[in-house]
Amino acid sequence: MSQEIEKPPSKLWLHELSDLLGWYQQNLCAAHLEDPRGHVLVFSLERFPHLIKLLRKDSDNEVSEPQKHVARIRSGQSRNGDYGGYDQERAQTLSWIPAMIARPTMIVEVVERTLWEKPGDTVYLKQFNKGGYPFKALVCRRVGKERLAPITCHPRSNGRVSKAYKIVWSPETAKTTTE
Repeated sequence: MSQEIEKPPSKLWLHELSDLLGWYQQNLCAAHLEDPRGHVLVFSLERFPHLIKLLRKDSDNEVSEPQKHVARIRSGQSRNGDYGGYDQERAQTLSWIPAMIARPTMIVEVVERTLWEKPGDTVYLKQFNKGGYPFKALVCRRVGKERLAPITCHPRSNGRVSKAYKIVWSPETAKTTTE
């Protein structure tokens, strides 16, 4: 028996960076978010620019020094017009992350390093009942035996994973370990 594919949570309709950052801090950084294995995900403020893909003004490149930008947004020194925009879909679907952690379709870990090594080693994949890109991927890095730090989150068209990853949790594997 497979997991039911759930509808995605409501999207965030916040547009000001300060409002988005406030929501992120309250609902992700300050929240206790635990996956089905009992592993805790710890969000930090400095990841906010990467999670929404905040761009430099007049550029298609993401901002560097995220801590500096978070501090400027929090203090009101920087506003939307000081940047080149952000990925609206990523920002609006920050509210989906708790469901991705609590009820993932699968959790995979890197078993084979590749030439284009990415900074994450654990990925939470969640399929939502929606059109377009029905999957979301939350990429994390392990910071302790049962603690993970999210790095980025993005939409995906499918739930396939390469041979560089192995499935470490799915509803099917959880069922067989509890029987």
